[in-house]
Amino acid sequence: MQQKVLNLIGFQEKFATEQACQDHLFRLRWSNGYRCPRCGHDKYTFHSTRHLYQCKGCKYQVSLTSGTVFHKTRTPLRKWFWLIFLLGRQKSGVSMMSVQRMLEIKSYKTIWLMGHKIRHAMAHRDSYYKLAGLVEMDDTYIGSRKSGKQGRVAAGKSRVIVAVENVDNKPGYAKMERVENLSGDEISGSFAEHLEEDVVLRTDGWQAYNSLESSKRKHQRIVVGSGENASRLLPWVHTLISNVKGNIRGTYHGVSIKHVARYLSEFCYRFNRRFWENQMFDRILDACLNCKTITFAELKV
Repeated sequence: MQQKVLNLIGFQEKFATEQACQDHLFRLRWSNGYRCPRCGHDKYTFHSTRHLYQCKGCKYQVSLTSGTVFHKTRTPLRKWFWLIFLLGRQKSGVSMMSVQRMLEIKSYKTIWLMGHKIRHAMAHRDSYYKLAGLVEMDDTYIGSRKSGKQGRVAAGKSRVIVAVENVDNKPGYAKMERVENLSGDEISGSFAEHLEEDVVLRTDGWQAYNSLESSKRKHQRIVVGSGENASRLLPWVHTLISNVKGNIRGTYHGVSIKHVARYLSEFCYRFNRRFWENQMFDRILDACLNCKTITFAELKV
């Protein structure tokens, strides 16, 4: 039986207490019952005052959130759960400032960091997947808060490679990668790892894309001419470019070059799981449990 999509009221009822959130996190982290991360023993004692699980075999102590995105968080899990729920259900993303008010989080820095930690987990999970079959690819510029020059001469914007599988004239999985420039070396160095060896690439006539060719990888260059032709000849990649730009403008009103990659990862993560809305919350939560956290200092570098 297909799992029912959890609506807002159902979510509120299911995770009404901090204990309910902790119990759910425990079941996800140790789906087959507790296992010591050091020795694999399945028996433990729980230290309620310190919220630690101590292995009865080797005495190793571990918290429910250690080694995860939630490591050492002082924010209640209920608020983390709400943020994950909203990020997963809103196709255009959510404004961290709006969520800060809704969840009554005192510091914007706190909610900003929480959002980027979750995006970091999304990017980590999608890094395991590669595009296959026929892949449409193009480049664009994303992130500037101000209007300016368009196209490949645009200044002050993030250069982004966008690729999406074309599966029987329908979009499959997508990848977006920020690059420093659009040279052949940069494109092949940054994007080749996201492609299976035997893909068929379909791009416009930009010469630098030739660098992605190999003995197994075919490359179809199309001289698209006008923007109208580009949207017709490379339909799905241009649809994605239009959607991600609209989302960033509408929700975040532009993002900095330093952090644009994580916003792109958030967009791709939701897009790649658009048919599994009923699983989205637990999928993001599982990604957070299987990814080490990123600190504010690391984000500011």
